[in-house]
Amino acid sequence: MKPYTYIVCILSLLVTGASAADSEHLAWEKQIVASCLVLEAANQGEEGMRAVASVIRNRAGGSSDGILKVVKKPYAFSALNTATTGKTGSRGFADLVRRSSQDRHWSIALKIVEEMYSHQWRDVTAGADHYVRKGLYPKWAKDMDLTAIIGEHVFLSLIHISEPTRPLYIS
Repeated sequence: MKPYTYIVCILSLLVTGASAADSEHLAWEKQIVASCLVLEAANQGEEGMRAVASVIRNRAGGSSDGILKVVKKPYAFSALNTATTGKTGSRGFADLVRRSSQDRHWSIALKIVEEMYSHQWRDVTAGADHYVRKGLYPKWAKDMDLTAIIGEHVFLSLIHISEPTRPLYIS
Protein backbone atom coordinates (compact mmCIF):
# COMPACT_ATOMS: atom_id res chain seq x y z
CA MET A 1 0.00 0.00 0.00
CA LYS A 2 1.32 3.43 -0.93
CA PRO A 3 1.96 5.84 2.00
CA TYR A 4 -0.65 8.28 0.67
CA THR A 5 -3.36 5.57 0.57
CA TYR A 6 -2.38 4.44 4.07
CA ILE A 7 -2.75 7.98 5.45
CA VAL A 8 -6.13 8.45 3.74
CA CYS A 9 -7.37 5.18 5.28
CA ILE A 10 -6.25 6.20 8.78
CA LEU A 11 -7.78 9.67 8.42
CA SER A 12 -11.02 8.10 7.18
CA LEU A 13 -11.16 5.85 10.26
CA LEU A 14 -10.45 8.77 12.58
CA VAL A 15 -13.17 10.90 11.01
CA THR A 16 -15.67 8.01 11.12
CA GLY A 17 -14.82 7.36 14.78
CA ALA A 18 -15.30 11.01 15.67
CA SER A 19 -18.67 11.22 13.97
CA ALA A 20 -19.77 7.96 15.64
CA ALA A 21 -18.85 9.45 19.03
CA ASP A 22 -20.66 12.67 18.15
CA SER A 23 -23.69 10.67 17.03
CA GLU A 24 -23.69 8.69 20.29
CA HIS A 25 -23.43 11.89 22.33
CA LEU A 26 -26.29 13.48 20.37
CA ALA A 27 -28.44 10.36 20.88
CA TRP A 28 -27.88 10.59 24.67
CA GLU A 29 -28.62 14.33 24.58
CA LYS A 30 -31.90 13.64 22.78
CA GLN A 31 -32.85 10.99 25.35
CA ILE A 32 -32.34 13.52 28.16
CA VAL A 33 -34.59 16.01 26.34
CA ALA A 34 -37.19 13.30 25.68
CA SER A 35 -37.11 12.47 29.40
CA CYS A 36 -37.94 16.07 30.16
CA LEU A 37 -40.96 15.93 27.84
CA VAL A 38 -42.21 12.65 29.33
CA LEU A 39 -41.72 13.67 32.96
CA GLU A 40 -43.18 17.15 32.49
CA ALA A 41 -46.14 16.43 30.22
CA ALA A 42 -46.67 12.80 29.14
CA ASN A 43 -49.95 12.77 31.05
CA GLN A 44 -51.14 15.42 28.57
CA GLY A 45 -50.32 13.43 25.46
CA GLU A 46 -48.48 14.48 22.34
CA GLU A 47 -49.82 18.05 22.24
CA GLY A 48 -48.77 18.69 25.85
CA MET A 49 -45.27 17.35 25.18
CA ARG A 50 -45.04 19.45 22.00
CA ALA A 51 -45.93 22.52 24.04
CA VAL A 52 -43.15 21.84 26.58
CA ALA A 53 -40.80 21.22 23.64
CA SER A 54 -41.81 24.61 22.21
CA VAL A 55 -40.88 26.32 25.48
CA ILE A 56 -37.49 24.59 25.41
CA ARG A 57 -36.86 25.68 21.79
CA ASN A 58 -38.00 29.23 22.56
CA ARG A 59 -35.65 29.45 25.55
CA ALA A 60 -32.86 28.21 23.28
CA GLY A 61 -33.53 31.14 20.94
CA GLY A 62 -35.24 28.97 18.33
CA SER A 63 -32.02 27.06 17.67
CA SER A 64 -31.30 23.39 18.28
CA ASP A 65 -27.79 24.24 19.50
CA GLY A 66 -28.87 25.29 23.01
CA ILE A 67 -31.59 22.74 23.70
CA LEU A 68 -29.62 20.55 26.11
CA LYS A 69 -28.25 23.58 27.95
CA VAL A 70 -31.83 24.80 28.53
CA VAL A 71 -32.97 21.39 29.79
CA LYS A 72 -29.96 20.99 32.10
CA LYS A 73 -30.35 24.41 33.72
CA PRO A 74 -30.93 23.89 37.46
CA TYR A 75 -34.56 24.31 38.52
CA ALA A 76 -35.74 25.04 34.96
CA PHE A 77 -37.91 21.90 34.85
CA SER A 78 -39.10 20.59 38.19
CA ALA A 79 -39.20 16.95 37.07
CA LEU A 80 -35.44 17.11 36.46
CA ASN A 81 -34.42 18.98 39.63
CA THR A 82 -32.65 16.00 41.22
CA ALA A 83 -30.38 15.64 38.17
CA THR A 84 -29.88 19.33 37.33
CA THR A 85 -28.90 20.21 40.89
CA GLY A 86 -26.40 17.35 41.24
CA LYS A 87 -28.44 15.29 43.70
CA THR A 88 -28.08 12.17 41.57
CA GLY A 89 -24.29 12.23 41.86
CA SER A 90 -22.39 10.39 39.16
CA ARG A 91 -25.61 8.83 37.82
CA GLY A 92 -26.59 12.21 36.36
CA PHE A 93 -29.65 11.81 34.15
CA ALA A 94 -29.38 8.02 33.76
CA ASP A 95 -32.13 7.18 36.27
CA LEU A 96 -34.51 9.74 34.77
CA VAL A 97 -33.87 8.47 31.23
CA ARG A 98 -34.34 4.86 32.39
CA ARG A 99 -37.63 5.71 34.12
CA SER A 100 -38.91 7.84 31.22
CA SER A 101 -38.06 5.21 28.62
CA GLN A 102 -40.55 2.87 30.32
CA ASP A 103 -43.42 5.31 29.74
CA ARG A 104 -45.87 4.47 26.95
CA HIS A 105 -45.27 7.97 25.48
CA TRP A 106 -41.49 7.49 25.11
CA SER A 107 -41.53 6.86 21.35
CA ILE A 108 -43.71 9.95 20.81
CA ALA A 109 -41.32 12.03 22.93
CA LEU A 110 -38.34 10.81 20.89
CA LYS A 111 -40.17 11.71 17.67
CA ILE A 112 -40.89 15.21 19.01
CA VAL A 113 -37.24 15.62 19.99
CA GLU A 114 -36.11 14.66 16.48
CA GLU A 115 -38.41 17.39 15.16
CA MET A 116 -37.02 19.85 17.73
CA TYR A 117 -33.53 19.33 16.32
CA SER A 118 -34.72 19.82 12.74
CA HIS A 119 -35.12 23.14 11.00
CA GLN A 120 -38.84 22.55 10.56
CA TRP A 121 -40.00 23.03 14.15
CA ARG A 122 -43.45 24.58 14.63
CA ASP A 123 -44.04 26.41 17.93
CA VAL A 124 -47.46 25.47 19.32
CA THR A 125 -47.35 28.00 22.19
CA ALA A 126 -47.22 31.31 20.30
CA GLY A 127 -43.78 32.15 21.69
CA ALA A 128 -44.06 30.97 25.30
CA ASP A 129 -40.84 30.67 27.27
CA HIS A 130 -42.43 29.57 30.56
CA TYR A 131 -45.37 27.50 31.73
CA VAL A 132 -47.18 26.65 34.93
CA ARG A 133 -49.79 24.15 35.90
CA LYS A 134 -53.36 25.46 35.68
CA GLY A 135 -54.40 26.97 38.98
CA LEU A 136 -50.83 27.73 40.09
CA TYR A 137 -49.65 31.27 39.54
CA PRO A 138 -46.29 31.86 41.21
CA LYS A 139 -44.97 35.37 41.82
CA TRP A 140 -42.47 35.08 38.97
CA ALA A 141 -45.35 34.69 36.48
CA LYS A 142 -47.39 37.76 37.42
CA ASP A 143 -45.91 40.12 34.79
CA MET A 144 -45.88 37.62 31.92
CA ASP A 145 -48.20 37.50 28.94
CA LEU A 146 -50.50 34.51 28.51
CA THR A 147 -49.88 32.87 25.13
CA ALA A 148 -51.68 29.51 25.29
CA ILE A 149 -53.49 27.03 27.49
CA ILE A 150 -52.72 23.48 26.45
CA GLY A 151 -53.83 20.55 28.53
CA GLU A 152 -53.12 21.24 32.19
CA HIS A 153 -50.49 23.92 31.49
CA VAL A 154 -50.76 27.67 31.08
CA PHE A 155 -48.07 29.02 28.73
CA LEU A 156 -46.55 32.42 29.28
CA SER A 157 -44.07 34.77 27.65
CA LEU A 158 -41.56 36.90 29.51
CA ILE A 159 -41.17 39.04 26.40
CA HIS A 160 -44.24 41.20 26.16
CA ILE A 161 -46.16 40.94 22.96
CA SER A 162 -46.71 44.38 21.41
CA GLU A 163 -50.18 43.50 20.14
CA PRO A 164 -52.24 41.60 22.73
CA THR A 165 -53.66 38.45 21.21
CA ARG A 166 -56.22 35.99 22.37
CA PRO A 167 -54.49 33.00 23.92
CA LEU A 168 -54.55 29.69 22.11
CA TYR A 169 -56.64 27.04 23.89
CA ILE A 170 -56.03 23.38 23.26
CA SER A 171 -57.57 20.82 25.57
